[in-house]
Amino acid sequence: MISKPYLRCLLNRYRSFTFVKATASRSGSHPCRTVYRYCTIGQQNMATLSEVVSTLKKMAPLSLAESWDNVGLLVEPVVRKSIGRVFLTNDLTEDVLKEAVSVNTDLIVSYHPPVFTPFKRITSDTWKSRIVSRCLGQGIAIYSPHTSWDTVENGLTDWLISCFSGTVSAIQPLNINPEFSHVVTLSASLSDNTPLGGLEIKTIVESSDFQANKHFKVVSSNDSQLQVLCNSSSLLTLNKVAKSSKCNLFFYANKNESLPSSSSGAGRYCQFNNRLSINDAIERIKRHLGVDNLMVALARGSTLESTISSAAAVAGSGASVLRGVKAGLYLTGEMSHHDVLDAVHNKVTVVLANHSNTERNYLNVFAGRLLEEMPQLNVHVSKVDRDPLMFV
Repeated sequence: MISKPYLRCLLNRYRSFTFVKATASRSGSHPCRTVYRYCTIGQQNMATLSEVVSTLKKMAPLSLAESWDNVGLLVEPVVRKSIGRVFLTNDLTEDVLKEAVSVNTDLIVSYHPPVFTPFKRITSDTWKSRIVSRCLGQGIAIYSPHTSWDTVENGLTDWLISCFSGTVSAIQPLNINPEFSHVVTLSASLSDNTPLGGLEIKTIVESSDFQANKHFKVVSSNDSQLQVLCNSSSLLTLNKVAKSSKCNLFFYANKNESLPSSSSGAGRYCQFNNRLSINDAIERIKRHLGVDNLMVALARGSTLESTISSAAAVAGSGASVLRGVKAGLYLTGEMSHHDVLDAVHNKVTVVLANHSNTERNYLNVFAGRLLEEMPQLNVHVSKVDRDPLMFV
């Protein structure tokens, strides 16, 4: 006979949910976060952990993260189970974990990695090891994207700068490795030295081992040459083709250099469409972050009514990226006293929101995007998570 408490547990676990988008207010008129909940929970609709992790990596490749960072799947319980509920938080504290357990979470996506410095033991002596121990005991996996979200195009930093309207570019662009390693230029002629056109050359070199749009990509074609992109392994195939060809086939290859990306990398710079007063910029930031208070250091000689034409933003602690950037305003979470002094003496107004306040509201944006990728999931944004510092 099934007990009533156990029956209620089963019903709660497998009942159907509908999509809810609820907006509340923290205080005053500033919007709080939007809480996304969606699911039709049943074993047939759940995803595996590897499927969810693959989706998270596709949305923000871990290769974009800083070399010092600790990102990806950090805690993987030995007992494998389906993932029905994903819990998003900026920081995984013990209070946040209590909330995650209360909503039957299967996977926690914590923007900041709760596991960063190496553990020598997992005991109840420290709060971080208690979190890992409890997650393992509860069968909850932990994933952290951290700086891969900062760097990726249309990620956290693009969201942060989106409180302004204008042309946006990366402050420290990433060098994107090209899909193909070499640029190859081919020419060919018949035995009587009649030159062949690019399309004729393509017909000669193409084979099962060297197929267009698979092993090579055509860049340009004219009456006497064909230029393609390919990888080093395909150069051996081309060499064999050249030696066995009945016509005179020649080619030379150059290394395909990596190019900086204007849309991904650390930090964002925005050239405004229209000038803004510093006061207007501050109000935009407050609404965007959902906060009532900011710390502001006015540029030397400026007032709140002074106008600016640009801003630079870095989530969290941004001094190392912002230092020396020519902008009217710096937006970040925290900077040292001396970095602030340097900025205001270089005619830059500094706006500080506290570290995680520049990151947290992006969780609502990401929740919606994750649901678009995996609509079978239930995505929950933490209500307990908050910046440890407050204005009094």
